Order: sequence, then structure tokens, then C-alpha cells
Amino acid sequence: MEKKAQFLSAWLLIVISSTVFYSFTAAGANLIDNLNIFFSENKVEDAQFITQEPLKDVEGIENATGTELEERYLSDVPYGSDATLRVLDATQDVNLYSIVEGERLSSDQDIMVDKGFAGAHDISIGEDVQLNGRTFRVSGFMAIPDYIYPLKDESGFLKNPDAFGVAVVNQDVLEKWETQHVYYSVRFSGESRDELKKQLNQTTQIIKWTDKKDNNRISFIKGDIAGVKKMGEFLPIGILLISMVIILILLWRLMKKEYVQIGTLYALGLRKGEIIRHYLSYTGLLAVSGSFAGTLLGWALLHPLLSTFAAYYNLPVLEVDPHGAYLLTSLLLPLVLFIPLTYYLVQRVLKIPPVSLIKGGELKVKVSRMERLFKLKKITFKRKFVIREIVRNVPRVLFLLTGVVFATVLLLFGFVTKNSMEYLVSDNFKQVYNYEYSYLFNAPQTSPPESGQVGSTAPFTIEGKTGEEMATITGLKAENTAIQLKDSKGNRLTFTSVIMNQSLSDKMGIEEGDTIEVTNELSGRSFEVTVDHIAESYLGNMIYMPLKEYNQLNGYPAGSFTEIYSNKELTMPEENIVATTKLSETVSGFKEMIKPLNYGVAAIAFVGAIIAVVIIYILISLLIEENSFKISLMKVIGYPEKSIAGMMIGYNRWFIILGFLIGIPVTLLSISSFMNSITAEMNVTIPVQLDWMSVLICFVIMMASYYVSLWLNRRKLNGISMTEAINRSTE
Repeated sequence: MEKKAQFLSAWLLIVISSTVFYSFTAAGANLIDNLNIFFSENKVEDAQFITQEPLKDVEGIENATGTELEERYLSDVPYGSDATLRVLDATQDVNLYSIVEGERLSSDQDIMVDKGFAGAHDISIGEDVQLNGRTFRVSGFMAIPDYIYPLKDESGFLKNPDAFGVAVVNQDVLEKWETQHVYYSVRFSGESRDELKKQLNQTTQIIKWTDKKDNNRISFIKGDIAGVKKMGEFLPIGILLISMVIILILLWRLMKKEYVQIGTLYALGLRKGEIIRHYLSYTGLLAVSGSFAGTLLGWALLHPLLSTFAAYYNLPVLEVDPHGAYLLTSLLLPLVLFIPLTYYLVQRVLKIPPVSLIKGGELKVKVSRMERLFKLKKITFKRKFVIREIVRNVPRVLFLLTGVVFATVLLLFGFVTKNSMEYLVSDNFKQVYNYEYSYLFNAPQTSPPESGQVGSTAPFTIEGKTGEEMATITGLKAENTAIQLKDSKGNRLTFTSVIMNQSLSDKMGIEEGDTIEVTNELSGRSFEVTVDHIAESYLGNMIYMPLKEYNQLNGYPAGSFTEIYSNKELTMPEENIVATTKLSETVSGFKEMIKPLNYGVAAIAFVGAIIAVVIIYILISLLIEENSFKISLMKVIGYPEKSIAGMMIGYNRWFIILGFLIGIPVTLLSISSFMNSITAEMNVTIPVQLDWMSVLICFVIMMASYYVSLWLNRRKLNGISMTEAINRSTE
């Protein structure tokens, strides 16, 4: 109770660490469990493809190749003024839908909508909606495994429920619509993937092929869940280590004050084990109560956290498992970390002879080599005093620096994430893609378009140093300006050579001048290309090359193309178009995503500020207690309180600033590793960016935390009376 503020602060850190650890790791594990159950029970596709001509004998192909093949219909229907609702048919064998809320489809007048789109457009269950000239009743909200992250295009990366959503109706409805498109979803067994491609290419031509791992609608959620789990695993360990050091410092100070009592009891015959158990009870009580309270809070936070993630990804929560391993780790980890070190600390004290303990221990002030380096004779007393305080308490200074660095990493984490995403879309994305619409054809075209710039694109398997990777190779004319690339030095690159983007280069370790083997996923044709340049582009795994060379290597007609890029909307026959992409929807999706991210940044910064205040407060309060005799003596001599505060604790602000400066590169390095780990399975690389305004905001927060800590300790400093020095001198 004498040190309640200090012990309570350390206990609070234990609670925070246990809360974050259990809620995030258990939420991540539950998301993975629910995702695996959902994918398994609802039969998520292994790939999807489009053929030039509809398949005539789907059942025969299934029997011949050992696959599960589902013919699927879709139609993109305008909804409201600027939204698109993709209507899909309810499948029978692959990508089965699950009910999130409401009832299943019971008639051709029923429709089920994804919950994110329904929430963005105020669509309620039982409401009537007008689509394509027909009236449908919303029977419920659903989730389908191939649109777990509802993107209009499978190579997109930002969902926007205001602009795009998915719905399901009975197949009979879509079969009668004129605007519907047909594609196929497939599940493989064994080597059936290659066999299916071989069979399809004998009877028709594959126009588009997307494997599950390259479909961002399916794969993006795994990277995000990995990020949630990693944050839950590493962040609490750092908080626990800091709280452990704080508690050990508190115990060490307490034991030094109780040397006389320990020595007396030890000399009177009190067993060593009883003394050890007494001091172990301090850390034991803090660790057990803190981890228990934190785990309870983590359990309470788990359900809303899980619901938030599930709603964001359109994932039904099928079951919630407490995950005993994470539960026990959350409860026992503080105890496992604290008890052995406390035991070691008490053992060290008990090795001191009882006679020395009864005398209060042997106080030795050694002049270190570091202190000898400073020529202290010619400087003022105040500066001399501060220098001696620093060099004689290097461990305390190092701990302060470590705590500030950790708090800085927390403060900057959210800002770096936000700045990186802003750079990815606002700068890099807009600089690279200089068009509004892109149209993908179902067969190579040779007639020049009425407007826009042409290109050809196809998915390829890349053989590199680190194995295989899927990538998109695009052929463009030399004068193309729809896609604009620059190298790392800012030099403009033209499409007269082979250019690989930075994302693919980072993943495969490919450098300029390397030769790689590529295989066309649509035709199975293989050839080699030499990478001439690496472009500063991070979205997708992309390679660009001259269109003429692209057509020659792939055996396509000379002068043909499969894609048009345009800044205005073009009118073309619907039956010739496989997909239409509108880039402004990606940017608006980013703006929607940034809104909740801003709240996340504020929450992380708030936690970082609290931890900074706690760490600095405890260290300064310990510093004041440790130097209470000096402070009292200075008051007797006549030093004003402001001058005493400057000499005793004022110099710490320079270490706060130094810790913050060290924390900036540490943050960039740690977040770079974090980003690389969560995007390892994605076809995107997130470049780590930090702008000066974010640094300035975090610096202000850190210095505010320092001055709040000073204010909290001001009463303790002022409360030390002059009688303490007089009484101790009398003793």
C-alpha cells in the first residue's frame, strides 16, 4: 500500500498485455477455425476459369478428369446511382452459400445479399428490391466462400460495400437474363488440374484462369488473420518484459530498504525458504491477479472483436472456441516469466552475510571509467551533479530508453500503417495506372478500337530462385501511356523491354538481368524472358513486355490484343467482354477503408501513450525515492524546488527525445518485417512509409506523456521534507 501507485502501474501493464494477448490470438485462431470450417463445408473452389465457348458436356469432363465442376452464372446489375450488385446463381456442388441471417431461398422471387452491401445501402430482410426490371424479396443475408472478401475483380485489393456487393438467386432466374455471363468453378483431386486444362484446350480455348491462392477474394483474409495473430503474440511479450523489469526494480528497492529486517530475521533463525516465499508473493500476487483480470477482459473482448472481423470479411461465425492453449498461456505466462527472476534476485540478497545486512548492506560508490572520462572540475555544480547521476545509473537510463523506444513503436505503428496504405493507393497506384476503365475480351481482337490503348494479358507461372509464383504478364505497345512505370531512381520506363514490378521482385528475389522461365496458364506454353528493369510498383505480381514480343512468344496472332485501357466508358458488345474494371471504385474503396483505420490509429496511439506515461512515471517516482535524502539536503541548503527538479529529473527529457529518435528506425524495421510476413501469401507488397506530420504528432504525444508523468510526480517531490536529511544525519 505504501507503493500502491507504482505497483498498480505495473499491474496495469500486466492486465493490458494479457488482454491483448488472449483477445487477439484467440480471435485469430477462431477466425482461422471458422474459415477452414466454412471453406470445407461450403466447398470453396480450387480455381475458376472462363472459356471462349460454353462447355457442352460438364458431367463428361468431370468424369474424365476427376474434378467437381460447376457452371456458374453472374450478372452485374446497377443498384442506386453509383453501385453495382453482382447477382450469382445458388450453386449445387461448389461455393455453396451459408445463411448469416434470415432464411434460405425458397422461390424465384427471393434474393440473398451479402451483409456488408446490405448495411451500406440500408437493405433489410423482408424488403423488396428492384433488379433488372424484376422485384425480389430479400429473404436473408448470406456468405459465399469465393467472395469472403467481396471484390469486384479477383486481383483487386480494397473492398467497397458502397460501390459493390454480391447477391444470390436461384439458377433459373439468371438463365433467362440476357446480361448474364457464364464461368466455371472447379475443385480438384490429385493431378486433375493439369488434366482438366489439357482436356479443355482440346475442345475450346481458356480465356481466363484464376487459382484460389491468386484470388484476392479468397486469399486476402488469411494474410490479415496472420497479422492479427502476430500482433497478439509479440506486442504483449514486450509489455510483459517491461512490466517484469519494473516489478523487479520495485522489489530490489524494497529489499534494499529492508536489509536490516532481513538480516535480523535471518540471524534469528528464520529459514531462507520463508524469506524467499515472502518476496515471491509480491510478484506472484501481481502476476496471478493481473493475468486473471487481463484474461477475463480478453474473453469479454474476444466476441466483439471476432464479430467485427467476421462482419468485415463477410464470414459467418460458426463456433467460438476458447482455445485452452492460449487461455493457459495468458494466465501463466506472467507467472512463468516473473517467478524465476524474482527467486534469483532474492537469492542474491540472501548471499550477503547477515552481519552486513544488519548494518544496512555495504554502500559503495565507485567512480567508473566512464565517469573518469568527464573532466568535471571545471564545470558548474548543477551540470556536474547531472552527469554523475547519469553515469552512476546507466542501467536505469538504458531501461528508460528501452521503455520509450517500445512506446514509440506502439505510437508509430498505426501511423506507419496508415501512411503506407495512403502511399500504396494515393501515390503509387494513381501514378502507375493512368486510366479509368479497362475491358478484357473473351478472345484476341485484331480490329483497332474506337478509343483507348490496347494490350494483352494472361496469368503465368514463374520459375524463380525461391520456387514457383503466379504472376500476370502484360504486353503493351511502346507508346502506351495508360500504365506508367518508373525505376527506383525515378526514371521513366518504356515498354520496349521486359519490366518486373517490385512486389514480384521482392517475393522471388529476382534482380535486373536475371532470366526466368514462364508458363502460360491458359495455353500451357513455356518460354524464357530476361528481366531488364525493376519498376517501383507494388500492386500484384506483374511483368510487362512489348506487345509484339508477347504475341510472338505466346503464339497469338500478330497485332492482336485482349484488353483496352480507356479514360472514358466505351460501348462494346456485352458478349465479347469478360470483365470491366473501374479504377475510381478502388480509390473510393480505399477511402472507405481508411475511415475505420483512423479510429484504429487513435486507439493504438492512446495505448502507447498510456504505456509511456506508466513507464516514465514509475522510473521518475523511483528516482525521487532513491534520492530523497539528496533532495531533502538540497532543500536544507536552500535550493528552490524548481532547481532541484531540474537536477534530479529534468535531464530525463533528453533521454525521452533520444529514445523517440531511436524508436523511429526500430519501428520502420519491425513493421517492414511484419508487413512482409502477412503479405507473404498475397500478390501485393506494402512499402513502409512514414511522413513527417505523423512523426511530429507522435513526438508531441510522447513529450506530453513525459510532462504528465512529471506532473503526477510533482507532489511526491514537493512532499519530501527538510527533516529527513536532519533526522538521517542525526542517526
